[in-house]
This record gives sequence, C-alpha cells and structure tokens, in this order.
Amino acid sequence: MSTRSTVRLDRRIAAVVTLLPALGTVAAIALWVVGYVPGAVELIVFAVFYFATALGLEVGFHRHVTHKAFKAKPWVRVALIALGSMGAHGPVNWWASTHRRHHSTSDGDGDPHSPHLSGEGAGGRLKGLYHSHMGWLFVGESTRPAGWEKYVPDLYQDPLVFKQHMAYYRWVWIGLALPPLICGLVSRSWMGVLLGFLWGDMVRIFAVSHCIWALNSLCHVIGRRDFHTTAHDRSRNSLLLAIPTFGQGWHNNHHAFPASAFTGLHWWQIDPGGLFVRVLERLHLVYDVQRPTAELIEKKRIAP
Repeated sequence: MSTRSTVRLDRRIAAVVTLLPALGTVAAIALWVVGYVPGAVELIVFAVFYFATALGLEVGFHRHVTHKAFKAKPWVRVALIALGSMGAHGPVNWWASTHRRHHSTSDGDGDPHSPHLSGEGAGGRLKGLYHSHMGWLFVGESTRPAGWEKYVPDLYQDPLVFKQHMAYYRWVWIGLALPPLICGLVSRSWMGVLLGFLWGDMVRIFAVSHCIWALNSLCHVIGRRDFHTTAHDRSRNSLLLAIPTFGQGWHNNHHAFPASAFTGLHWWQIDPGGLFVRVLERLHLVYDVQRPTAELIEKKRIAP
C-alpha cells in the first residue's frame, strides 16, 4: 500500500473512531430522554468494560509495553494488551511508537500531539488544543511519519507483543461483540442488544477516548508542575483526570519519571493503575517493578 493510500486509510479509521462513538453517545442520551433508560445490566457492563479497557491501555499499553515499567507473566501480558486493544486506540506497536515519539520531543518539534505548536494568540491556542486532543489523528505526519517503526524495534522482536499487535482488530471486534451479547442474553430482548451496544460500546469508547486524549491536550496546558522535565515539555498534573485515566492524570510526575510503574508520588495522589500493579506484584504475576528513588525524586523536584 502506498504512503498516500495509507494516510487516507488512517484518516478513515480516525473518522470512525472519533465520530461513531460520539454519534452513539448522542443516540444513547436521546433514547434515555424518550424513556429507554439504561438498566442495572447496561450500567454494570459499561463500568466493567470501561474499567477493563482503560486499565489495559494505561497499565498494559502504556506502563508495561511502552515504558517497560515492569515485567509480567506471559498470560498477564496477553490479557493486558488484549484489554487495551478493545479500547480501539490502535495496534499496540503503533501506539507505543507514537507515545515514545511524544516523550522524545514533548511539546517541541516532532511531538505528534502537542497543544503548543499551532501558533500564538487565542486562535492558535484553540487550534493547538483541538490538534492535541484528537485533530492529530487526521494528520499523516503525526500518526505515521516515515520511519515510525524505528521507535519500537524491541517490540517487533518480541513475539508475544507482535502477535497481539497483529491481532488488534480481532480484539476490537471481540470488545464490540461482548457488551450487546451480554445485555441481550440477560434481557432476552433486542432492545437489550441495542442498549448494550450503545452503553457498553459507544459510550464506553467515547468516555475512555476523551479522557485519554485530554492527557495530551489539557494535561499539557492546565495544572501544576512539581518536577523538572525535558527542555520543551509543559506536562502538568491533574487530579480531575487521575481517576478516570487510572493515574495518568499525574502527567508531570509521569514525564519526570517515565519508566516508573507508579505515577502517584504522594499518599494523596490516587493512582489506580499503580495500585493494580502493586496487587499483581504481591501475587507474583509481575516483577522487576520500576520505582524512582527518593534521591531522584528530590533531585527533579521544582523548588517552591
């Protein structure tokens, strides 16, 4: 497939991933307004699949595969990558490459989704926020620049990760099939199937996606900086996004210590993803868990 054809395909996929969940969410709300209220089953399915996919993306795709913050038993690795794939954010090797590019050039030239490279003034800031949130998905230089694979040679040489990378669309379809199937079987109705699809698939993907995209946009504009990072990086911490993103809302902490399995560096910084890693560590399912030393934390801390 030519580069031009690949970019066109990427844009079509981006349109589906951004527009379809949004339209599905509008439809779910419209049905609620006219009386088709989601029941306990639909809400439980939404919560369970939100938890599973957000956890897979943050702990699996992000902390484990991209940053190698811990090692894990093979079946745990497969489970985490499969759950992350159900979030429909792209195959794991591509996702990791994009994120490694972001860290290597954060908020500087080459960053695929910085909010600070779209001009000055209110118009430039708004354009930058849109680009960093979801607009970058439609830009070929951001999604698939020449040589993007060079950021993940280790992942292409990892048979388990590469196999899951190639199985991406299978996991997406499984993730889409399960919620309506479960809701339909429990309710024994086609309305259950429809509500399961809307709440367990469309609303869930919409919510997970916008929370994660907000890390690229809002968490590089609004919030507190506690640690020194790279030259151009403007990452910030956000309590508001910490819980729905399983701890990645502590974004400045993460940029300061990207290889750490934990983003919450104070007792009050809630890090659900880090808590999950601790549980897995206690169960001996993960090992070689990376933590920043107290000395390194103090060295990078911004003086009050």
